[in-house]
Amino acid sequence: MKGIILVITLIVVHYNTCGQTINTNYTEGIAYQKKGKTLKAIRKIETALKEAQSNDNISLEMDCHLTLAELKNNLIYYKEALVHYEAFANLYKQLAKEKTDILLDSIVDLESTVSWSEDEISAQNKSLDSLSAIQLKIALSNSELALDNQKKENELKQLEIRRNLTLFLTVLFALLILFILIIYRRKVQTNKTLRIKNEAVLAAKAESEKLLLNILPKSIAKELKQHGKTRSRLHEQTTVMFTDFKGFTQFSEKHTPEEIVAAMDFYFSKFDAIMEKYGIEKIKTIGDAYLCVSGIPTADPNHIQSMLLAAKEIKLFMEQVHAVKGIKDRVNLNIRIGIHTGPLVAGVVGSKKFAYDVWGDTVNIAARMEASGVVGHINVSETIYKKAKPHFKFDYRGEIDAKNKGKLKMYFLT
Repeated sequence: MKGIILVITLIVVHYNTCGQTINTNYTEGIAYQKKGKTLKAIRKIETALKEAQSNDNISLEMDCHLTLAELKNNLIYYKEALVHYEAFANLYKQLAKEKTDILLDSIVDLESTVSWSEDEISAQNKSLDSLSAIQLKIALSNSELALDNQKKENELKQLEIRRNLTLFLTVLFALLILFILIIYRRKVQTNKTLRIKNEAVLAAKAESEKLLLNILPKSIAKELKQHGKTRSRLHEQTTVMFTDFKGFTQFSEKHTPEEIVAAMDFYFSKFDAIMEKYGIEKIKTIGDAYLCVSGIPTADPNHIQSMLLAAKEIKLFMEQVHAVKGIKDRVNLNIRIGIHTGPLVAGVVGSKKFAYDVWGDTVNIAARMEASGVVGHINVSETIYKKAKPHFKFDYRGEIDAKNKGKLKMYFLT
C-alpha cells in the first residue's frame, strides 16, 4: 500500500512540475501561435527549448518539441517537424523509463502486488511506439500531400508564367513591328520631303544656271561660279558683226512702247536662233543695234565663215518678212549689217549685273562698217574680203575715212 501511494505521489509531482516549467518564452510563443504569427511563435518556442535543454527540463522540452512540430508541419519545415516529433517521442520514452525505474526501485518489495504495472508500462511503451509511428506516417503523408499540392501549384504557376511570357513577347513583338513601321514611314516621308526639296533645289539651280548661261558664255559662267570673278582675255582670231535698223526713230514715233518691244523681240529672237545655229556668241543689244562675235570665248578656226553665213541668213530672213503681206509695220524696218575680223578683249567687268562684253579696234571698225552700210546689204572690211574671198563672193564698194585708221576699203557680201 505504501508503494502505491508513492507512485501516485510521483505522478502528481511530475504533472505539477510540468505546469511550473512553462516559462515566459514558451507562453509568449503559444500566444503568437494562437494569433497566427507562426514565425514569431517558432522563434519564441525555439528559445524556450534551448532554455529547457540547458536546465534539463524534460517536460518543457517535450512541450516545445510538440508545439514546434505543429508549427512546422508544412511544406517548408516538414523535415524539421519530423525531427521535433521524433525528439518528443524519445523524451516521452525517456520520461516513461525514468518513471518506470523509480517505480521498480520503489516497489521491489511489492513485485507480486504491482506486477501488473510492468505490463501496463510495456503496453504504454508499445502504445507510445505505435503513436509515434502513426504520427510519423501522418506527418509524412501530410508532407507528401503538401509536396504534391505544391508541385501542382508550381506547375500551374509555371504555366501561368509561360502564358504571360508568351503574351508579353507577342505584345512586345507587335510594338516592335509598329515601331519599325512608324520609323519606316517617317523615313519614307522624310526621304520624300528631302527628294522634293532636292528636286526644288536642283530645279532652282538649273533655272539659275539657265539664267546665268543666258547672260554669260558657259565657260565664263563656270569660272565665275568657281572663283567669284573672271579674268578678261585677249582673243586673236574673232569676227564681229553689228546690225542696225534704219528708220527705227520714225518707227518708234508711230508706235507704242509695247509695239516697239514686240517688234524688237520678233527680230532679235530670230537673230538669237541664227547665232546659236552657227555657234556665235551674242554680246548685247543696244536699242535697235545687235552685237555678236564668233571665235569667243572658245577659239573657232571657222569664225569668219560662220559669221558670214549667219549674216546671209539674217538678210534672207528680213527679205522673207518684207515679202509677207499684212505685216505693214514690220516692212518699214530695214536692216544694215557690218562685219570686221581681228583681235579683241572679252570679259566681265564690275561686280553688279554681270555682262560679258568686248573691246578693241575690231569692235569699232565693225561698228563703222555697219554705220557706213547700205540697207539690204552686208558691208564687210577689207580684212574679211582678203580672208574669205576663196569661199565667198564680194563686190567692192569704195572707201571711208576712219579716225586714226586712214582709208578703209569696204565690200558687199553677195
